[in-house]
Amino acid sequence: MKVLKAVELKTFAHIEIEESINRDIFYKKYVNQNKPVVIRGETKKWKALDWNTDYFKSNETGKKVSIKVGNVSEGKRELMLISDYVALLDEYEQKIKAGIEADKPGYLHDIPFFYMFPEYLKDIYPFPKELLPQWYWEKWQNYIQFFMGSTGSLTPLHFDTLMTNNLFFQVVGRKKFILIDIQHKKECYIHGWRWAKFDPQNPDYEKFPEAKGLEIKEAVLEPGDILYMPPGMLHQVHGLSQSISFNIDWHTPKSAFKGASTCLWKGAPLKNVYYNALLYAGLGLKVSEKRIFPLYKSYLNYVS
Repeated sequence: MKVLKAVELKTFAHIEIEESINRDIFYKKYVNQNKPVVIRGETKKWKALDWNTDYFKSNETGKKVSIKVGNVSEGKRELMLISDYVALLDEYEQKIKAGIEADKPGYLHDIPFFYMFPEYLKDIYPFPKELLPQWYWEKWQNYIQFFMGSTGSLTPLHFDTLMTNNLFFQVVGRKKFILIDIQHKKECYIHGWRWAKFDPQNPDYEKFPEAKGLEIKEAVLEPGDILYMPPGMLHQVHGLSQSISFNIDWHTPKSAFKGASTCLWKGAPLKNVYYNALLYAGLGLKVSEKRIFPLYKSYLNYVS
């Protein structure tokens, strides 16, 4: 086991790293203990680590995807072909490398990419589905949310809307995660259910005095890395380069029950209770995934 050195801007506490991991250790040491971990190089054999602009252009289907523009938390979107979007990303990266001022392209954020484009699935094998509860194993790809963005892309500090576990896969480029445990969400000045006003990268302690003394952790992810975040962990995400990544929000029976039973009185939207209840019906009450997913799949658009 190693610790991850902080390499960008401020120095925070380290997140544990495992060079490889099996299911028993993953659950015993991290999931059951609500501890984050980086699994280093777990997917280094994926063909997807070689994805580039030409590859996406050659696979263009004519189907448009939703690109977030402006602040990610505001949810403004435009529809665009993937081939056009990656061309904008490349143009932006070339300009900033040349020292030319350029407007940032939008952020391809939280789309069910492999559900929409199953032809790309062949590039993410072997997939470590054993890290998920067995209920997800047959159709794990349906639960993936996908991200593609430029250097300098930013997702403000927040926690995942259903209070799920999160496996985050870095595919191309590098990202930095800044993490704060959910028990300190009050000190992060939460608004709109899950977004924080406090910025741990550029803290203003005069405006947000309760944030002083927060234990803040960070991890820099390289291609092939997986980051596990336990339910409710606040995270701020920085694109350190042009990058591609995706995650799976997933529940255990325990976290699904907690999400369904406590989210509403803590201020969550009513839909959150509905989606968590569906997952508890599957994971806790053993309703088949085939019966649950048709009801749940609208979440894949709702979360974005």
